[in-house]
Amino acid sequence: MRLFLRSHISFLLFALTLSLATVGLFWLDGYKSTRLIIYVLFLWVTLSIFFLAIRYAGHRRVFKRLEQGDIVASEFHLDEGSPFSQAFESYLAKQYHAYQIDLQKWRAKDADRNIFINQWVHQMKTPVSVIELMTQNQSDPTLRSIQEETDRIQQGLDTVLYTLRLETFENDFVVERADLKTLASEAINEHKRLFIRQHLYPKIQIDSDLFLETDKKWFVFMLGQLLSNAIKYSPEKGSNIEIKATKEAREYALSIRDYGIGIEKADLARVFRPFFTGENGRKFQQSTGMGLFLVSEICNKLGYQISVESEIDVGTTILIRIPTNY
Repeated sequence: MRLFLRSHISFLLFALTLSLATVGLFWLDGYKSTRLIIYVLFLWVTLSIFFLAIRYAGHRRVFKRLEQGDIVASEFHLDEGSPFSQAFESYLAKQYHAYQIDLQKWRAKDADRNIFINQWVHQMKTPVSVIELMTQNQSDPTLRSIQEETDRIQQGLDTVLYTLRLETFENDFVVERADLKTLASEAINEHKRLFIRQHLYPKIQIDSDLFLETDKKWFVFMLGQLLSNAIKYSPEKGSNIEIKATKEAREYALSIRDYGIGIEKADLARVFRPFFTGENGRKFQQSTGMGLFLVSEICNKLGYQISVESEIDVGTTILIRIPTNY
């Protein structure tokens, strides 16, 4: 009703002006009867209300749905018969059809782009694996440097691949019964060269009887991203990176703690945003700002809760709460 009245303000002002002008003309022509003035005003008001009532009855559903924001073009059928309603419905249908065509084109382009990037990543993985095999068990400093760069390339390719797969997470999701300690060990093993290179020591504090239902591949990748961050921001050689899990009621509390440089308090609220690097990103140019974002997205997909606590020059703790029936 309010939208209808707002859209007819100009008519109401016109009707009021016209009624006052009519009364003025009668007054100037010598008809100074109060009854006549009241009668003319009453007639104008009655006719205006009658006109607005007819218009509202004819367009009531349109204005009601517009006020409620309940406009779905594919399901919008008024069946009111008024020319305005029919024209509005026809226009909306044409716009929706054009929108669907454009949307399908963009989806097709996006799918082609994802296919291309996916194929490119897999093609790049082959030469990277060959280089990795060629430089294994070599003591030459140059070859060790090549290994380090190969690990970075491999991690970057994995990040791209999992970012693409995140869009179709449901198609790549397999639930299995898993041992939490074993999953943590797998994630550490995938980053063992990085631990050795940085002279850092992983410390697992997880009981062997903690089981959960999850997708092993996504879970290990998630832990790997957290370990990679912990290693990257732990410049102090000889320190530990702790992976700890405890059972609390009907959930596990899994934490990854480092004793590195920490995160600025002002950055804590934004660390899970894509491409956000914060103050640490200015100090470490290799930061992409995608690691914690991917972890957060995976946690949302798996139904986990994630939080972060940090203190400058003391360290950072990432806490993941995992619902469980065990």
